[in-house]
Order: sequence, then structure tokens, then C-alpha cells
Amino acid sequence: MKKTLAALIIGAFAASAANAAVIYDNEGTKVEVGGSVRVILEKANKEGAGHTHSGLRNAGSRLEIKAKHNLDSGYYALGQLQVRFDGKQGNGAKGDGFGALGTRRAFVGLGHKERGELTFGRQLTTADSLSTANDYTYGIIDKDEYIPTEGDSVIRYAYKGIEGLVISADYLFANERDANNEVLSGKLQNGFQVGASYEKDGIIAKLGLGRTNYKTGTETITKVVPGAANAPATTKITTEDYTTQHKDAVLASLGYEFDGLTLSVDGGYAKTKFINTPKTPKNEKRFFVSPGFQYQVTDLSSVYGNYKYEQIKNGDDYPKTKQHGFLLGVDYKLHKQVVTYVEGKYQVTKGYDAQGNYDQNSKVKDKAIGVGMRVFF
Repeated sequence: MKKTLAALIIGAFAASAANAAVIYDNEGTKVEVGGSVRVILEKANKEGAGHTHSGLRNAGSRLEIKAKHNLDSGYYALGQLQVRFDGKQGNGAKGDGFGALGTRRAFVGLGHKERGELTFGRQLTTADSLSTANDYTYGIIDKDEYIPTEGDSVIRYAYKGIEGLVISADYLFANERDANNEVLSGKLQNGFQVGASYEKDGIIAKLGLGRTNYKTGTETITKVVPGAANAPATTKITTEDYTTQHKDAVLASLGYEFDGLTLSVDGGYAKTKFINTPKTPKNEKRFFVSPGFQYQVTDLSSVYGNYKYEQIKNGDDYPKTKQHGFLLGVDYKLHKQVVTYVEGKYQVTKGYDAQGNYDQNSKVKDKAIGVGMRVFF
């Protein structure tokens, strides 16, 4: 069976591990250093801004250190540290996206081949793997709006004792606090999620559930409000007081791979409750569905894409918001550690009033196209 694009992208992403330099390997302890430099030349309108601009920027370059020590009875200890450029330098931001280095992953854990792996720290969560659609830079599926895909303070358990099956559970602690060590208003207070994925013999099936709780108090809401014809978008900032806010969500994915072609459908549903607000108590409901494909044209090149329809119902300026989005890309492997790609996205968001009428001034376009390269080491 030919490799799917998913396998190639995962392989490229993990190239820093598979081809990393082993700097120490003795008495059951192994330490590896790797990473990648990622740059993209793009033309984009920066998430709905009034005009497009061209530029060359960092697209996730990182340096990574992994350590593993074999213990008795099949157990092992592991640790991982990953730093990335955060685009900040001094008191400002760098337009090229490089700037200073910041910690993106930092976790330790214990594992056993048959009993699973338990990790603690700054890491990805179950939700990160609950989709099949792939991209390099411009992914149009915002899983974070449903279930958090990463956290700074996470406990995660993953069981991989059955070939093709992964069962996992996560607990997220609050990590944004004020000077008095209180969780910042409107920020994550805690959350948990569980999920399972099965990928074998061409079958892809994934399902995850999560609840995320937020700190009570005042939340600042920032929105991009489109202007009239030929006028730039503006930013609207409002505050609302909540005594309780939590989000329940589900993410799912189904797919099938045959002869180098993978067809899939990703989807999600979330309901956020706002209770005892100064105004009328309200709920926000959202869902999305995203069919996609990945096709291995040759051993070195793939083409991929997906479409997304998303709908949000709430009580804000537009009681209903609809979004249509497309992503299309093609990649080419110049070397086992060098990948180039061309990728583009186009999304349109529209607002509707309580009667279901479309407001022409609510239309926001988010578009971008880029040529990128990743060099792994």
C-alpha cells in the first residue's frame, strides 16, 4: 500500500527525531537533538484585514531535545524540550516572525510498552490528533475553538498497546494567573478530554470529547468588524461579566485510504454556556463539517485539500454566523530532510440577523497563498 500524505507529513514533522543527531547513547540512556528551519514566502490579508501584503516569514522553526532512559521491567522515563521563535524582540514584534526563542514543549513522563505512557507538562493534547485533513501552514480547521489542542500544564495518559489503536485522556490546569496567584478572568480554569483513534488497513476513525471550564468574572471580547465597501476593517472591544462559563464539545473524523488516495470527513460540535450574566443568560452553539482528500501523486509529491463549512449561533452582533473555507496544496520532497510546498486558503465569513437576513457589511474574507520550505536536521 502506498504511503498516504498523512504518513509523509507526519514523517516530515518527525524527521527531527528520526534523523536527529544522537549525542549520547549509553547504558539505556539516549539523548537526541534535532529540529527544523521553516520559512514561507506569502501573500496574505492577515485574517480578514482590508488589503493583502507580501512577505517572507518564519513558519514554525524549532529546536528540539529528546531524552529516554530505560528502567527495569520494561518501564522507561522520557523528557522533551522544544523551543521556537516567538516573533517578539525587546518591547516590540518582528515582522519576519523570528525574534526571540520561547519554550513551546517541556514535559517529562513514565511509560511502558504494554501499559501506556503518562506525561506531565507543556504538551499537545488528545484533541490535536482528532482530524485527518492535513496542511503545512494555513489549516482552516480551528479545533482549539472546540477542544484545546495544547496546554502549558497538562497531564496526559496514552495507551498504545494494540496496533493501530490509541486511547488517551488529558487534564488541563490553569496557567494564566495574576499577581495574587488567581486565575485571570475569562481564562481557562481547568479542563479534561478523552479520545480514541484507530488507523489500520486503510480505515481511519477518531472520536474525542471534552469539557473546558473558564474563570468567572469579566471577559474581554475582541472582534474584527468589516467596514463598508473599500473601507478597512475595524476592531471592536467589549467586556461582559459572567459568573459561570464552560464549553462541552466533541470532535470526530472518518476516512479511508486506498491506492494512495485518502478521503475523509472531519467534524465538530460545541456548546458554551454563559450563566447569570448582567444581560440575558445565553448559550453559544457551533459546529463544522470538513470533507477532504490527500493523494500521493508520486513517491516524492502529494496533493491535498479540504473544504469547511462552519456555523455559529449566539446573541452578539450577528445571532448567526456562517463560514465557508477552502484549502489546497501540493508538496515535493527534494530530499528526505527537505520539503517544499505551495499552499493557499480562502475563507469567507458572513453574519445574519435574528430574521435570518444576510448583512452585506458583515462579510469578512481571509485569504493567503504561500511557497514554503522546511529543512530538517
